[in-house]
Amino acid sequence: SKNSNWRQSKLLEVFRRNSKMGRNEIVIIIREQTNVLYANIESVFKEVADPDLYDRQICDWPLGEQIYHLLHSLDQWFINPNRYTGPQLLCDESDSAVQPSHGDLVGYYHAVKEKIFNYVKNLDSESLAEMPPGCQFSRLALILGQYRHFMYHIGLIHGCLRIHTGGSSPTYYGLGPPVKPDAQ
Repeated sequence: SKNSNWRQSKLLEVFRRNSKMGRNEIVIIIREQTNVLYANIESVFKEVADPDLYDRQICDWPLGEQIYHLLHSLDQWFINPNRYTGPQLLCDESDSAVQPSHGDLVGYYHAVKEKIFNYVKNLDSESLAEMPPGCQFSRLALILGQYRHFMYHIGLIHGCLRIHTGGSSPTYYGLGPPVKPDAQ
């Protein structure tokens, strides 16, 4: 659409004009922040190593389904939601009768991680302003949207685990040193 083309051309202009940031410095930051995302999900996997915990209702949502939703969203929306081809561990996320196993989730995590790392390593600053084929959002908008969505769910999972365990939650990774919340 006309508005989408205008937005895309403005983004591209900003990337080209920005003389303070090296041409691919923003891509380097995206790679670093993608590593932060994966450190946070790996922290959740370490904290809940007991496969039985995945089936537990935590905050009215089975933990396994919460983690699946987080991974599936990354898998579908990080690159191009309109050209998504990925495994369907759950045909319908609202169908609580079908839950992914611990092994399914770990395997799916590794597949998503590899797919996204391969995508990010091939990005350059100009491609961030472009919209993937058939998509109404720029690559940068998709990536930032998934960072927001991912960290929302990491916070939800941390909060649910704190309630369930009486105070313990996984280590949190951000811009500073890792933080392991103490039991209250």
